[in-house]
Amino acid sequence: MKLLDETATATSLREGAEGVRSILAAAARGRNTPLKELAKQVHMPLPVVSAVRRELEKRGVFARQKGVCLTEQGTAIAHELGVIVTETETNDALSTLQMISTEMPEVDVALDQAFALPETSLRRAIYANRHDALVGRNVIFIGDDDLTSIAIALLLRAGQQTQRLVVVDIDQRIIELISTASERYGLNIECFLHDARDPLPTELQGDFHTFFTDPPYTLGGLELFLARAKEALQVGPGKQGFLSFGHKDPDTDLDVFQNISRFGLVPKEIIDDFNTYHGGAIIGNVSRMIRLTSTSLPTQSVPRYEKSIYTGDVNPSHRIYICRNCGERNGVGIDCFHINIETLKATGCPKCKQTKFTLAKKISKEENSD
Repeated sequence: MKLLDETATATSLREGAEGVRSILAAAARGRNTPLKELAKQVHMPLPVVSAVRRELEKRGVFARQKGVCLTEQGTAIAHELGVIVTETETNDALSTLQMISTEMPEVDVALDQAFALPETSLRRAIYANRHDALVGRNVIFIGDDDLTSIAIALLLRAGQQTQRLVVVDIDQRIIELISTASERYGLNIECFLHDARDPLPTELQGDFHTFFTDPPYTLGGLELFLARAKEALQVGPGKQGFLSFGHKDPDTDLDVFQNISRFGLVPKEIIDDFNTYHGGAIIGNVSRMIRLTSTSLPTQSVPRYEKSIYTGDVNPSHRIYICRNCGERNGVGIDCFHINIETLKATGCPKCKQTKFTLAKKISKEENSD
């Protein structure tokens, strides 16, 4: 919006138009908000917020009473921007999401899949909404086997909407499920079947205000998914990202946050154990929410990505499962007939067709080659 750009320029605001929008959104959420409280909410110095307030007063957007409040014109602008938000009843959204999630396919552990609980997907939607990352925004998901796109669309369906909601995923089953749900409930979610190892389609590059991603558990997976997320974002500071990633040891976390900064992103908030998953034992069934914001730092595009990104490729191994009924030993994993325990259970023990197994041994690539 021209008003935001002009105000940012007039006040030399380093946060740019997004910074002006965040101040406007904070004022819209309150009534006669004290200037100090407004500065605290947007995490900006008091003199900076004061300068923006004066500029918006000149433009008839803010009025100064006992605190900062919107004029009639300011309220109209806030509605136009979508920063005055009404959420639907979360219980309705959750019940629908739970119903849709019963149609989820079996996890594909080769893709490091572990589906988040519906409650987690809705929690992400509410959290992002309260940080002004959804309404009136173009939002992209670099992978969405947690159906967070559906949670967002359901949360906002009775009020303002995102401008654009796009899912990019490599799993045809996930794409079909989201597409079907979108059509059934009128959610307007665009779906693209795409391997993130390749650059995003041109039509998705540089068009988005917000991204969500829950990448594979490896550093290579993190690097790649962040690269594609940054590729999708509009240029400039203040665009937001919501990264779900497992807890790591301090040395690995150093690599995690170096990857984040490499793509011109900075963490604004980290919430431990925010996400809970069905399965996902490799990350303890939980992961962090890391809220990110973009900077003005330009980053180089990443062409076709050739490094390994999935756990099974980075740390290949296979496991021996014993049938609880007949004692037959079954290999699962790399170079085995069954790539994971789910496929073994689906077909049953080759000897007796029973489907209950006990893990007997895990064999790493190094042990395998001895």
